[in-house]
Amino acid sequence: MEPSIDSREYRVVFFCPTSSAQLEHIEAPVRRVLTRISAPPAELAPLEAAGTLGEAGWRVYLVRSMTERSAAHALAAHVTEAAAAISTELDTEVLGLYVDVGSDSARICRCMPEENPETFSGQRRNVLDRTAEWLDINPAHLSALFQLALDADEEVDAEDRFVETKLREARAFMQRYRQSR
Repeated sequence: MEPSIDSREYRVVFFCPTSSAQLEHIEAPVRRVLTRISAPPAELAPLEAAGTLGEAGWRVYLVRSMTERSAAHALAAHVTEAAAAISTELDTEVLGLYVDVGSDSARICRCMPEENPETFSGQRRNVLDRTAEWLDINPAHLSALFQLALDADEEVDAEDRFVETKLREARAFMQRYRQSR
């Protein structure tokens, strides 16, 4: 059985030029990749970045899991493939960013139609700096966006957090019980 992975520990975002960033054209290639890799269902949620990215001509979309299993975690190894598919669909440059919050690691890829993707991975700060360079924005503005991506999943209310906590406790209890038999 696959271990349950908290969807808030992983982030996948795509940066698309504002001029061609129509959600339905971005969702289709991502959905195809998710289906091909048997990932949990997800939706793309537009992140309304404060001014800078919009002024620089970029729209940002967060992959948001629709189940307890993390679609972002499943998509981690396929971010470049998904970004390349979006780039081909839109016929323009697209960046795909994957961040593992728990291990402070990240990977960014820049895809252009009919060109090989350019990727960079490492610690989150270094990857966010490279992302800001590719987007031609101040790294501080990208950090603010990253915090927005973290906060986007914090919309869960207290009752949902209570239920999630009890489910985790029950899973841990069941695992201890099975191991003791």
